[in-house]
Amino acid sequence: MEKVRIFASQNLSINYFNIIRIMAYVIGDDCISCGTCQGECPVEAISEGADKYVIDADACTECGTCASVCPSEAISLG
Repeated sequence: MEKVRIFASQNLSINYFNIIRIMAYVIGDDCISCGTCQGECPVEAISEGADKYVIDADACTECGTCASVCPSEAISLG
């Protein structure tokens, strides 16, 4: 299931909704599998994958803690 945030706005007498996708963080190929990000994630959205750590997009709250502690700068917004 894809997460979305819905913001309601009113333009004259017409109601409309803007849907903005939430972009979870992702771990790129520069991951050195040190595990630092996993230990710092406040919602435990990071787990060890086959060749690098992975972030569960449904659990990620986009706080950025993982990206700020990654020594190889392998984590960015997806």
